[in-house]
Amino acid sequence: MANLLERLEEKGLQAKYVRDRALPTWWDADLEDDPTVVAEAAGYIAKRLGLDIASVFSPEAEIAFKGQAQAKFKKRQDTSKQSLEVVQGLASRVAELVSYAVLPSYHELRKDAAALRQGILARGCWVNLDSLLALCWQHGIPVVHFSPPQGTKKIDGMVASFNGRLVIVICCARKAAAWLAFILAHELGHILAGHVQEQFYVDESITQEEQDPEELEANAIAATLLLGNPNNYEWRARLYPNVLVTTARRFSRRDNVDPGIVCLNYGWKRDIKEEWGIAGKALKTFEPIQKAPNTINQHLIHNLDWERLDRDSQEYLRLVIGA
Repeated sequence: MANLLERLEEKGLQAKYVRDRALPTWWDADLEDDPTVVAEAAGYIAKRLGLDIASVFSPEAEIAFKGQAQAKFKKRQDTSKQSLEVVQGLASRVAELVSYAVLPSYHELRKDAAALRQGILARGCWVNLDSLLALCWQHGIPVVHFSPPQGTKKIDGMVASFNGRLVIVICCARKAAAWLAFILAHELGHILAGHVQEQFYVDESITQEEQDPEELEANAIAATLLLGNPNNYEWRARLYPNVLVTTARRFSRRDNVDPGIVCLNYGWKRDIKEEWGIAGKALKTFEPIQKAPNTINQHLIHNLDWERLDRDSQEYLRLVIGA
């Protein structure tokens, strides 16, 4: 087992994460001397983490994840594809388990962001994280929040396809619902625009400076979903947090936009570190308690048939989503 843990460390998987998340509950260090039991435990690790089983049982081979040849990475220029393999592999395994257990049947989304926004507004004041989650689940598109282990390269989100089912995985570490609403809207943008042709579509970091045509299109769709007309907001001057709060409330009533998302739009458009700080302070007025990852996974928990998963897969999925 020590050799396998060392090889997993070389891949980027810390031993503590493997022990806490991937080893079966019956494992004990006293079993290290029994090769049959060690092999069984290694099989559990491979299954839980989505590793290529042959690479796990070949001592000289580099540890590999299943299915990474089918991934499209949207990343920064200074980020290597290899540095994202661990988080993509782990997130993909979570998405695969979710795809097996999801209850609602799949219905293709209408490819019209403005019409989808109007449909949401017919039932509520604005488009926010809760309404986007409801939209996804109504169409049988599960959404899960997965927190990658410490020490791995982070991504904002990805769309995976398993068993004919699209699954959105949000990995962004931010807790505010307005932030994760934008990440979710962006991933929906990729789906609506037909970008998800590979099995996995991975967004490292969603920024305003994007030059990639697909990223620009996904950003534009997200803006339409969340803001309606994103050109309504110019933000030519710096605002103090209290002024931004007042302005966000006014724009929210005028345009049917979540006031927290208005605050983030200010930071996005101004795009200066100090301005993002102002946006964050204003956002806390509307979201004093920020627990959006939990909100996402509560929707997930209630929309899965857990009995479709074997007991070990249930245990692992509950561990990684905090159920």
